[in-house]
Amino acid sequence: MNNKVGNQTIRTALIALTLSVAFSCHSPEGEPPSSEYTVPQDTSRFRMPLAVWRMSGPFAAGDSNSASAMALDDTLYCPQYQVPDLREAYGIADNDTTGVLSGTVTKASCAIVAGKSSECRLIFRSSMPYSLTLNGDTLRRIGIQGTDMFPLRLRAGRNTLVAILRPEGDDLSFEAELCDTLTSAMIYAESQSCNIIYPLIPPETCLVMTTNSHEAVTGAPVRITVDDVLGNEISCFTLRKDTSVHRVPGLLKDVSYMVSMTVGVTTVRQPVLCGKDDDSYLKFHALCDSLPDGHPRKDEAEQLLYRLRFLLDHPSRYEGDWWWQFKIPPVTYQLEHLFAHLGSTYGESPAEPPVQFITYRSEADDSLQRYLLVRPSAVDAGRPLPLVVIVRPAVENPYHFFTSPQMARQWAVNQVQAFSERYGCLVMMPEMRTTLGEDLTPSAMEEFRLALSDARSHYPVDSSRIYLHANCSGGYRALRLAVANPGMFAAIGLYAPVYHCPYGSPESEANAPERSIGMLKGIPMMIHGDPLDRHSPYSMYEDLVRDCRRNGIPLTLSMKRGSGKYYNVTLLGKEAMEFFKDKKRK
Repeated sequence: MNNKVGNQTIRTALIALTLSVAFSCHSPEGEPPSSEYTVPQDTSRFRMPLAVWRMSGPFAAGDSNSASAMALDDTLYCPQYQVPDLREAYGIADNDTTGVLSGTVTKASCAIVAGKSSECRLIFRSSMPYSLTLNGDTLRRIGIQGTDMFPLRLRAGRNTLVAILRPEGDDLSFEAELCDTLTSAMIYAESQSCNIIYPLIPPETCLVMTTNSHEAVTGAPVRITVDDVLGNEISCFTLRKDTSVHRVPGLLKDVSYMVSMTVGVTTVRQPVLCGKDDDSYLKFHALCDSLPDGHPRKDEAEQLLYRLRFLLDHPSRYEGDWWWQFKIPPVTYQLEHLFAHLGSTYGESPAEPPVQFITYRSEADDSLQRYLLVRPSAVDAGRPLPLVVIVRPAVENPYHFFTSPQMARQWAVNQVQAFSERYGCLVMMPEMRTTLGEDLTPSAMEEFRLALSDARSHYPVDSSRIYLHANCSGGYRALRLAVANPGMFAAIGLYAPVYHCPYGSPESEANAPERSIGMLKGIPMMIHGDPLDRHSPYSMYEDLVRDCRRNGIPLTLSMKRGSGKYYNVTLLGKEAMEFFKDKKRK
């Protein structure tokens, strides 16, 4: 016997003997879990997570059909925390660093039952190397970056989907989602919000380059539209297959535009700049200087110039930060829009940017205050929209609000833009005079109300659908705001929130949320967490869960394995948006 193969066989046998299998299957509907999924009769719009699988393995690498030395033998596996994970499936401790599964293969399978032949899409996410088959045929990935999407041609009756997983590294989880072609186009398009083309267009050629093979996602045409800040269409064209470069005639040097991309029935937007970023700054600096002192929009212009200058001088510009180039046009477009609408104010033009950095003068002391506002493309003054208010975590505090780390993550801001469009809601994050190491002061509480009042004076807000959202230390601040304004919010969504007072002052102790949590009786609350999160473990908000149940607060507890990697660095989460949907304040 070859020594290498022999050692691998012995190692696999030892795995089979030493691993203990732990399963915890739960069904939200109270039905027994099943690894068989039935496609709806109407296959035009559906989205179905595939969480329950039949697992076999581990096998020696390269021998996924062998039945020797199995620890799992076609065993039904339902993940305890939404996401399938081989550590959980095999009962391996989460802190085990021995790599006991390295060099092995696990086979996961499920059945998809279709009433008729149809074409669907499978979205598969895993950092492990893997391969997929449907009814024995190898699946080929669609040629796009960032999303592993596979066409599935289902036959009428029972179809067998198999994933061959090759554990590698620390992350041994995977996620799979089945959907129709139109929904897959929506999912893809939303992931491209503010990321459609490379955002700095050379004015000499007016050539735009797409960031991805957008046209490969769906058989339907992908349309690109370019508008100016007055809402006039400059160009409209359809992407050509296997062509990433397109010429857009009519673009002017040092002018910002709004690019829209329609994939299927979903449209996403992105501001772009035709010209050089430094030249754009000089242009707007001169325009700002030309405004007389006391002009009602000069403060806005100066604050936007401050952010633009900060970005132009930031070291990431020269350190290979791919996202840096995408941070400039949202500011230059807002400046372009501002100077084209000097006689009006924000909230009055459909050509506004989807993400806005807003400055207002506080009624408290006439000082300049700020908030981030994200709006959908369709805003009708006669149809009030839901509003999600994000409370900043403490990590934001040492920085000027318009240059804070959270807003510097362009991909996270893009995600908020996609949520705003999908759910048809406004989203705001106020600065509200918060400082590091300090509890929410009376002035911070008052500025929160003033920021909210300013947003409502410019945008149609449905007062029965105002939601509060925060994570980590922002969760503590959100709870302080909620108990101080119990009649304001229709629902509260918190990600791994700090509950107990982190400040030692007598005032903070007296106003700790735990003392007044009963004020939130009847207000729906969701707490989302990651059972593996060491930065914000469950013990940090365990008492909040208990107090909600004691005080009659309708609580939804959501735990997702591995999600702590993301919610600690994002502004807004999908779980919260789904929870807020359709909830109204009585």
